[in-house]
Amino acid sequence: MMGVLDNFRSSAWIYLTPVAAACAPIAVLRTYFNQHLRRPVRRLLPFLDPFVTIDIAAKPEDYSHSYYNSKAKSSDAYAEVLAYLSEVCSREARELRAEGADEGHGFVLTLREGQEVADEFKGVTMWWSAVAENKASYRSSGRCCRLTFHERHRRLVVDEYLPYVRRTGQDVTVSNRPRRLYTNKKQRDYHSAREEVWSYIDFDHPTTFDTLAMDPAEKLNIMDDLEDFRDNKDYYRRIGRAWKRGYLLHGPPGTGKFTMIAAMANYLNYDIYDIELTTVHTNYDLRKLFIETKSKSIIVIEDIDCSLDLSGNRATMLPAAQDDEVDDGVSDRKRKKGSMLTLSGLLNFIDGLWSAHSGERIIVFTTNHLDKLDPALIRRGRMDRHIEMSYCRFRAFRTLAENYLGVDAHPLFDAIKELLQVVDMTPADVAECMMMSKRGARDADACLGSLVHELKKKLEEKEEQKKVEEHDAKMAADGKENLASEDGKKDNAQLEDAARQKKNDREVMANGVNNGESSSGPKEDY
Repeated sequence: MMGVLDNFRSSAWIYLTPVAAACAPIAVLRTYFNQHLRRPVRRLLPFLDPFVTIDIAAKPEDYSHSYYNSKAKSSDAYAEVLAYLSEVCSREARELRAEGADEGHGFVLTLREGQEVADEFKGVTMWWSAVAENKASYRSSGRCCRLTFHERHRRLVVDEYLPYVRRTGQDVTVSNRPRRLYTNKKQRDYHSAREEVWSYIDFDHPTTFDTLAMDPAEKLNIMDDLEDFRDNKDYYRRIGRAWKRGYLLHGPPGTGKFTMIAAMANYLNYDIYDIELTTVHTNYDLRKLFIETKSKSIIVIEDIDCSLDLSGNRATMLPAAQDDEVDDGVSDRKRKKGSMLTLSGLLNFIDGLWSAHSGERIIVFTTNHLDKLDPALIRRGRMDRHIEMSYCRFRAFRTLAENYLGVDAHPLFDAIKELLQVVDMTPADVAECMMMSKRGARDADACLGSLVHELKKKLEEKEEQKKVEEHDAKMAADGKENLASEDGKKDNAQLEDAARQKKNDREVMANGVNNGESSSGPKEDY
């Protein structure tokens, strides 16, 4: 009888539970679940569904022009994931969505909602998909990339894969965007954002190391040095140095210093920041400019010996405000009138604490007069590599001939080689001779003949100048000899006059003595 009752109760409970659940208030069921069932169900979830998802959402469109977004734009994880997935999507996905790149004229291929692509990292497969994010939050934009992976690979994904995705996305973004040439604005107020401190144009200079007129061995050495800098971030961190490198380009005007900078930027795919020091008024302004530069950039100060009086004794570069003997009114007038930028501030800009900001920067100084710069400014560690941009020699000429005329051999090459060994001519002057055209066509014979003519003309001028210098030197030497001869004659005449005068004096004295004795006569005895 008891068994029958138990069976009846069990059967009744099975049938009555759904009815009770349907009739019970939702709040009661939720409370019961939270108190008795949530923990066991959570423990069972890894066994029922061992996969983990991570959503990477886009920044809210409403904040696209806000101060917050302008500061975080360069580190937008969603944009970096899209850039990373663009190559993966182009290989596997069949339903794509093309979005215009933030910079440049290209497109970024992304997944359409509901699409999924697989990616493999260190033998582990992960899945990316595009989903619509819940828009309940005011920070939500509605766009989201979802990463799905197995629970046992959590550490690998968080510690290695996601940082790898961001780094790769950043590299893809940098390689796809147009390079820019920045210059600092002519204003005194640097308390502003990057867009207000710098102005820029797209940098599309065609020069590369292949077209650079320079000794091939020296070019290869510079390219290896640039690659070594770009690919050794961990090495710089391990040895405790900021990830930057300084280059000093020195040589006569027209030897291709800016062309070298353009070739470096094209080789590394870096932006260029050209700082006009004469518009920078204080050390703080210079620091502000540096902070607002991006990584993967070349910071250039051209003709540094002419930009400011930064040579000589550093003690003379102290601001007038530091002179205790000058009253505040005079100090303020001096501060408003001229620049307060000091050599000490420039040195801190190169390798001070602020120089480690963001990393991966190259600092380039150019000068036509190396001897005018303070040794502290160009020492190793600040300007790590000194590159002399010299006059055009035959190896550099062959590069120019191939670039401008499309020839690598010509009967006039031997004559040009001999002339370039004894004549100093800048690459700019050589290139100008090769740009001679006849009815729009480049005539190698005419251009090279013009170059030979110019070289011979310079050689004649050099020989004439040498003759003039030799003549001037000879005249100066003869003048010295004549002056010495005249001085000798004067000395001899003076000696003869002195000797004659002494002789006369002796004769006078002798005559005086004789006259005295004869006038006194013999003495009388008393």
